[in-house]
Amino acid sequence: MKKITFLFILVSISLLSFAQLNVGGHFAYNSTWLMNKQVFDAGAEMDVAASFGSSFGIIAGYYFSDQFGLETNINFNKLKQNYEGNIKYFFTLEDERNAYNSTTVLNTLDIPVLMKFGKNTYFELGPMLQFVNKATYSRTFDETDVLKPGIYHGMAYSFANREDIAVKSNFKNVGIGVAFGFGANFNIIEDALKLNFGVRFNYILTDMQGINGLGERKDSNFVTADEKDNFKTNPLYGGLKIGLVYIFE
Repeated sequence: MKKITFLFILVSISLLSFAQLNVGGHFAYNSTWLMNKQVFDAGAEMDVAASFGSSFGIIAGYYFSDQFGLETNINFNKLKQNYEGNIKYFFTLEDERNAYNSTTVLNTLDIPVLMKFGKNTYFELGPMLQFVNKATYSRTFDETDVLKPGIYHGMAYSFANREDIAVKSNFKNVGIGVAFGFGANFNIIEDALKLNFGVRFNYILTDMQGINGLGERKDSNFVTADEKDNFKTNPLYGGLKIGLVYIFE
């Protein structure tokens, strides 16, 4: 028992001798996706388009050794999803359609807790909480003549534009996900200030519900029974990040 106690104390002292507190800030530019199988299966009426967002935040980390540490961030994130599609006109002898573009924007607060493997170059992995602070939806049709309505899933559909409509109530307030990435730290001031370059990916595992590319919720009449089974929203985003980290010895 004494040997085990002595070994525990020795390991603790060794870890503390390497311990370093790191603080800093970072910025990321991300490719962003609201993953929803109902949208992916909708065909010409609705599809996702390339979308980009950004995040910035503060860093606080603690290295127990040269090879292992823990880091948490408070990140303010803008997550965007662009859509495009076309809806058939109600009165048409041919397959005439009205095209549209739409966008959903989520503003979230993300808090990852990451295990860091390696120091100058590293791999990181850990759980993350996401809090939805704001959500808006915009949509623009090529034509909005009220005398020429559309038809969608056998029902009349209004070609009405929308601009920055608040849709936060349609999303879950909190999501649980995972973050992982890799990167490298470069000395600006030896053992004091470092420049960080990295790549990080984030995926929300829980269903955030939300809306589709037409701004419809899961319980909408324009979402069929079969589509409701596939109506789940899981944000996925990742990209390059850059930051500054100060080390307290």
